[in-house]
Amino acid sequence: MRFIPGSLLLTLLLCSLSPVHGVLEAYNTNLKCKCIQHTSFFFPIRHIDRVQIVSPGNGCPNMEVIIWLKNKSVVCLNPKAKSTKKLMNVLWRKTFPSTPPTPVSKSMTT
Repeated sequence: MRFIPGSLLLTLLLCSLSPVHGVLEAYNTNLKCKCIQHTSFFFPIRHIDRVQIVSPGNGCPNMEVIIWLKNKSVVCLNPKAKSTKKLMNVLWRKTFPSTPPTPVSKSMTT
């Protein structure tokens, strides 16, 4: 008789612990801001190895611009700084160059 109330209490306790919460914490650790400090210093393009732009959302309300330098260091840039905007424009033009218009050829009639 004493076994039934104890087993019911244990079952209730186990059901109240949500395993989904633990899974979300274990697998979605990327839900916070990656940059703690930002810099407005200008880095020449020849020193930059990779650029990542993280848009705001999912726990971080800030837009983040993260660059990996060729000397293996990681730097967070201030996205509102003029130097960062200039760097992004240069990288954008380098990545997606504008294509010249297609020449229009006149058809030759014989």
